[in-house]
Amino acid sequence: MFFILTPHLCVCIEGDSAYPLEPYLMTPLSVATTAAERAYNDAHAKTRVVIERSFGLLKSRFRCLDKSGGTLLYSAEKACQLVTACAVLHNFAISRRIPATVDAAVVDRDAAIQPVTVAAGQGSQGTAGVNLRRALIQQLAGH
Repeated sequence: MFFILTPHLCVCIEGDSAYPLEPYLMTPLSVATTAAERAYNDAHAKTRVVIERSFGLLKSRFRCLDKSGGTLLYSAEKACQLVTACAVLHNFAISRRIPATVDAAVVDRDAAIQPVTVAAGQGSQGTAGVNLRRALIQQLAGH
């Protein structure tokens, strides 16, 4: 998920509520009370679904990514290389109009993954992350 704050460009990674809020990692609000906060959470959730479905599609096309059951079988560096290679091959296949045999169950399973919710007051919420999220919510309120 990318956010643009004027006059500076701000690129943020979107994480679900299982992750701590950081200046580079935006998470949803545990309790949204204003319209802008609800809009932020809605945008966050819609983006998350697209990301999870993309992961499901890659796992469906490249079953080597799906067989681990969520366990990292390689070093983080090697796993990153494998996912990157699969994404490049996937994009190549799309550009060549090579159809994928899509396993809807894999795609739907990834799209349906619900994060573990961090209870209010738990987890790390540094001032910089809180301030950036507040600025993003204010930007939504202005639109």
